[in-house]
Amino acid sequence: MTITHNQQKYIVETKIWRGDRRYQAGKKQLAAYLKSEGTIEADYIVFDHREEPEPRVETETIDGLTLRSYVIPVMQEPPSKVPNTSETQ
Repeated sequence: MTITHNQQKYIVETKIWRGDRRYQAGKKQLAAYLKSEGTIEADYIVFDHREEPEPRVETETIDGLTLRSYVIPVMQEPPSKVPNTSETQ
């Protein structure tokens, strides 16, 4: 997602956790996108739906670009396990 405010470009990439290898690959992909957009920093937000999610907050420099990465645990019942209120009434 690209947001422009006061003539400054902000880039936020969101993904769903699919393993550490894809998490790391996503950072490289985002760095390449930043270069193509001519910006030097972005936020990388990954939603982790695993049974035992591992939250992370990282700031790193890749090819001279600053990436702030956040892995956010998402703790919710799968839709198939949530009671259907219309059936209980």
